[in-house]
Amino acid sequence: MDLSIIILSFNTKGITDECLKRLQSSVISCQTKLKNNIEVIVVDNASEDGSWEMIESKHSWVKLIKSKINTGFSKGNNIAIKQSNNPFVLFLNSDCFVEDDTLFKAISYFKNHPDCSVLGVKLVYENNKFQPSAGFLPNPFNIIPWIFGIANSFHPVNKVFFEKDKQVGWVTGAFLMIKKDIFASVGGFDENIFMYMDEVDLCKRVNRAGFKVCFTPSIQVTHLQKASQESPEKVFTLELKGIKYYFQKYFPNYYPAVKIFLILGLILRIIVFALLGKTKRARSYLEGLSVI
Repeated sequence: MDLSIIILSFNTKGITDECLKRLQSSVISCQTKLKNNIEVIVVDNASEDGSWEMIESKHSWVKLIKSKINTGFSKGNNIAIKQSNNPFVLFLNSDCFVEDDTLFKAISYFKNHPDCSVLGVKLVYENNKFQPSAGFLPNPFNIIPWIFGIANSFHPVNKVFFEKDKQVGWVTGAFLMIKKDIFASVGGFDENIFMYMDEVDLCKRVNRAGFKVCFTPSIQVTHLQKASQESPEKVFTLELKGIKYYFQKYFPNYYPAVKIFLILGLILRIIVFALLGKTKRARSYLEGLSVI
């Protein structure tokens, strides 16, 4: 049950430092209990805030890969996994803080559930409030109520959904543990996706290959969320771009119809938020029209 942990770092010096401090405690705890090998690989995506210098000076126990460019989530993780030597891989955001028993519990979950190929866990914000972290795979039918704001049909936000262990369509890439051979067999992350929807795309291929994606609330991790992003508006635009690519890849014949509903939904959002005086949100939806 040896494990490689992969973290991407991009201009989150202080947060990455805290992430690695907590991770080291969890690594030591897990290795003490299980006597397994755990390696940590960090890819610094051309940070300009002294992140890689901090990692070299304070966390020499990790394997550091310094990229000269910002490779994005998919390519950065694919680069790192080539340096991995273990059968299990945990993709962990630099803004995720694990507990001392997190790694032990995660590895134990795979021991107790050998049919699980991908594992996601319960996430909470820094104030301990619940954070949605899994859901159903998007399709031409459940994307429509989402864009119109009727229901979070592929991205559940109801706490009840996350109260029990279950098989799901996808889990967030903030904490995604996977069997390395499964990751390789489905082709890894799609490097056409720079960021956002990458984990959904990966889980889509895992499901399609007949493997199980699992969620458990028995493991809890703190996720600051989007620490590297400038604004929620920019995030939404990137998510829309990812959704467009996902539908063109898996539902090409349906995308023209889906696009119409996306446009109508965005127009409705623009009108509603403009009337509410929330001009920044309205502008983000207007920008969204340009990417779909």
